[in-house]
Amino acid sequence: ETAEGKVLNIWCWNDEFQSRFNAYYPEVKEIAEDKSTTTLNDGTIVKWTINPNEGNNYQNKLDEALRAQESAAADDKIDIFLIEADYALKYVDSEYTLDVKKDVGLTDDDLKDQYQYTKDIVTDSNGVLKGVSWQGCPGALFYNREAAKDILGSDDAATVQEAVKDWDTFVATAATAKEKGYKMCSSVMDTYRVYSNNVSSKWVVDGKINIDDNIMKWVDDSKKMADEGYAGTHALWSDDWSKGFYPDGKVFCYFGPAWLINFSMAADTDGSIANQGGWGATEGPQGFFWGGTWICAATGTDNKSLVKDIMLKLTCDEDIMKGIVEKDDDFVNNQPAMEAMAESDYTSTILGGVNPLGIYVAGAKSIVLSNLSAYDQGCNEEFQNAMKDYFEGNVDLDTALDNFKKAVVVKYPDLTY
Repeated sequence: ETAEGKVLNIWCWNDEFQSRFNAYYPEVKEIAEDKSTTTLNDGTIVKWTINPNEGNNYQNKLDEALRAQESAAADDKIDIFLIEADYALKYVDSEYTLDVKKDVGLTDDDLKDQYQYTKDIVTDSNGVLKGVSWQGCPGALFYNREAAKDILGSDDAATVQEAVKDWDTFVATAATAKEKGYKMCSSVMDTYRVYSNNVSSKWVVDGKINIDDNIMKWVDDSKKMADEGYAGTHALWSDDWSKGFYPDGKVFCYFGPAWLINFSMAADTDGSIANQGGWGATEGPQGFFWGGTWICAATGTDNKSLVKDIMLKLTCDEDIMKGIVEKDDDFVNNQPAMEAMAESDYTSTILGGVNPLGIYVAGAKSIVLSNLSAYDQGCNEEFQNAMKDYFEGNVDLDTALDNFKKAVVVKYPDLTY
């Protein structure tokens, strides 16, 4: 056994994994005041490199470092890097990621409790597993309880579910919401991932751009929602989008996984709906997932056994994973743990003291990822960009579709339409 490096380099785009690691990895001894390093019990220094993702910055810097990996000094080599679902295949199908089983040493038995879809996302074209995740990201429809009472006469989850059980019913309920002074959802972009997760074909078929029927259903429904004033057309994460996190924003619902409501909906801000425990949760029109973060072992790491231990503890240890749910309201990648907790007296403060895990568990089981492709990130981004023009009445549908295809071919010159 060769001596392992004394520095473990971890690359990511935000501090989510860093906070999980520092809070739950049992070997953590001390954390630097500026959080740039974490010292482990055996003296190893974990060095965090965090490059925000705006404008593809994280991937660009990561790619540069991975290309230089072979010639880098031992203590500068990347040992672990994190990836997101939208671009996972880029790294999974490359030589920059190690085989989790053969190279790192995790066994099928270690991994048996993880949700299948979380393995599918990071499995390469030869069936090799290239990453692991501590979280599952099945989605739910989060509804504003006060708005539900106003619009539907009740904030009971079963009543709300009946009013959003499929897309046609959802759009019909949006008309009632408008009468009561509410937007059904903040933006038509809010529903995009739910439709796009439920396609029956890939974005690219035989080298040609292909637009699935369910994506076109999103276009039709969204055009109506935008024209009737049931929802805006602004981008997710914009200031306009976030207004509905507060009562005055008058937004009925948002779609997302546990992380959206925990990290992104102003739960720590006085006066927000989340801060008052004012959101409810239900399944919504279709099951879906959004995002997720995977841990990859970088080819060339000089800390294989430490990487293995981190993967085992943070993604396979049931006790640690239960702790993450109890303390952080997250949904973890451990089926037995989540099923047990769905039946337990666990509650979410943000969701007004209800247990949402049963909804997530049901959602996680319905996720099928056989239609993922390496073109997804680019196609999804360009499609929403092009359709925004159409929803806002700047171009007709044919022009918008044409603009989409042209933009994709610029991004991926190997494609035709």
